Amino acid sequence: MTAVIQLAIVYFSNSTALLADTIHNFTDAATTFPLWIAFTLAHWKPTKRFTYGYGRVEDLAGLVVILAIASSAVGAAYVAIDRLFHPQTVGYIGAVMGASEIGFLGNEVVARIRIRAGKKIGSAALL
Repeated sequence: MTAVIQLAIVYFSNSTALLADTIHNFTDAATTFPLWIAFTLAHWKPTKRFTYGYGRVEDLAGLVVILAIASSAVGAAYVAIDRLFHPQTVGYIGAVMGASEIGFLGNEVVARIRIRAGKKIGSAALL
């Protein structure tokens, strides 16, 4: 939800810094899906091919999370470098500041939830 609010403010303000945070927040939200799939697969029973089960699939999900974070950083860097050569006036500074605070609070809440859940179930990917 915070990313959607931030995206609306980015659209009107042209703020590169807020766009970078918005990309980060959307990426954080998107990493939920590979983790959910991994946790679902981890509960499957062992098969002849996977005699120890699917518990290690969380490691693969962790790699997907790392790749998602890295790609979001590359995307944000591209936009920032592009704006150095093609500057735009940033408007609605108060709204940008407010959206930044909303993004910070959203990040903090989600981080605490993920850390608590990661400790509870022993998940390195969530931590």
